Amino acid sequence: MNSSYQQLVSNLEYLNLKQMITHLHDTIDFSTKNELSLVDTLVKLTNYEIDVREKTMINSMVKVGAFPHRKEVNEFDFEFQSTINKQQILDFLSLRFIEDKQNIIFMGTSGVGKTHLATSIGIAAAKKRTSTYFIKCNELILNLKKAKLENRLEARLKHYGKYKLLIIDEIGYLP
Repeated sequence: MNSSYQQLVSNLEYLNLKQMITHLHDTIDFSTKNELSLVDTLVKLTNYEIDVREKTMINSMVKVGAFPHRKEVNEFDFEFQSTINKQQILDFLSLRFIEDKQNIIFMGTSGVGKTHLATSIGIAAAKKRTSTYFIKCNELILNLKKAKLENRLEARLKHYGKYKLLIIDEIGYLP
């Protein structure tokens, strides 16, 4: 005959709740020691599962974004590029421009950090579960030309149109 604890572990395994299984023993001990209610204990236990799933989802969203690197805004040297308005960039990280259906265009000479800042904003968006995709302009044009030749242009445009944030880099490098 199985104990209730063994049945609970079995149920959690069946439901594929790996983090809850991992933390079950310690959570029960903590709950007993601190006299937590059943609800508080379940909240603590389910938070382990939710935290891992949330991190996995965020990592997946960032990976789908196809960013050239994982540089975030805290790695940007605003003192080296003193002409860049740091507060404006921080405002972009709020993603208010997406809600307002506005575009952002970074213009400047090579090496000033346009790609770094665009990537930073994209990563911030992906971390907030906003569908984001990064592509270089040349690659985008080649993909669209190829899709047109294969009579799939509409589908390809639909693919790029599904993202709430589409970052097109190196536009000025093409004639």
